[in-house]
Amino acid sequence: MLRLLQRLLAALPDGITAAVFLAAWVMPTRFGADYVRNLSPVMAMEFVVIHSSVIYAVIVGADIERRRRVVWLTRMSCLYLVIVSAFALEYRSSWPIFAFAWLFVSRFLQVWISPAANAAEGARMVKLWAISVVAYLAGAFAVNLIPLPSLGMDSAFVSSMLRSGGTGLSRGAPHTMLAFGFGYFAILAAAKLAMGSPTDAGHRPTSVQAPLPGQARAAHPNDPAG
Repeated sequence: MLRLLQRLLAALPDGITAAVFLAAWVMPTRFGADYVRNLSPVMAMEFVVIHSSVIYAVIVGADIERRRRVVWLTRMSCLYLVIVSAFALEYRSSWPIFAFAWLFVSRFLQVWISPAANAAEGARMVKLWAISVVAYLAGAFAVNLIPLPSLGMDSAFVSSMLRSGGTGLSRGAPHTMLAFGFGYFAILAAAKLAMGSPTDAGHRPTSVQAPLPGQARAAHPNDPAG
């Protein structure tokens, strides 16, 4: 039950993010053009998170002392903060920083709620990184090749986005970016829910049951006590 709860908590942030994209796709007028446009840098920030996560996985799984690991993780965090700050300057908004922070916490929440040994933790992070890379690339191609319904993103709402400053990073129809975000984060949530943690089956310590007296005598026929 505890492991199921840990998996649900690990998948929850990505599930929330997927729901946000879906809600903006289905009923954008309820949130407004600025809200929908601000979801574009979320996918750009997720690309940065994907890039950083494999490096973090290597550092976490390395056989080095804790102090050196913390130093390396801190240095990498500062480097990526500079990159994200450049996005914030380009958008003239602090939204990319908040988006990166949310995605960063979402990616590594499982590490905090279900810690494991260094090697096992690194392997789990690499596996999640591989899933996210495949999902990101597949999603980016799929939304541009497969006809998708615009749902609530009708021509009137798209025009209001254009009048208020463009449609963000998406080069195609704005609803494809929302579909991309919904599908991608839904896959991540499902992956975290399914993959569990290194402490699940296969990594559990084996309990040894003491033999019954009769079993002990049968195992040692030459024992004088038998």
